[in-house]
Amino acid sequence: MRTSLLLLVSVVATGCSQAGTQSSADCPDQVRVEDVVYTSWGQTERPANSHAKADQAECDDAGESPNGSVFPDDPVQVRTWTFEGYPPEMVLGIRYDTNALGVFIADTVPVEERERIYEDLSGAQP
Repeated sequence: MRTSLLLLVSVVATGCSQAGTQSSADCPDQVRVEDVVYTSWGQTERPANSHAKADQAECDDAGESPNGSVFPDDPVQVRTWTFEGYPPEMVLGIRYDTNALGVFIADTVPVEERERIYEDLSGAQP
């Protein structure tokens, strides 16, 4: 009985089924510009300037062997935006609505730097 209860708590706490299937949460929002992949870190309301178009990834989270975020042969194109003080090779914005932009940081940027960039652009406190 105790083992069954522990297993049930573990499954509920992790949000995973016993089969271990992936969910859409396993697909981060990603875009690609000239072979550089950018991953979403959150949102900002900072002003931005219109930039170029980017390929938008799709989420392959179904079936026996899900691939996560993938770029199809003919991807959807989205407009990107740049933030003052940050080169587009490091960070881009993607418009979510009239006030908010998604902050997409290049996967080539070291993790510590990505965190610092997002904190600055979002106004979040460390």
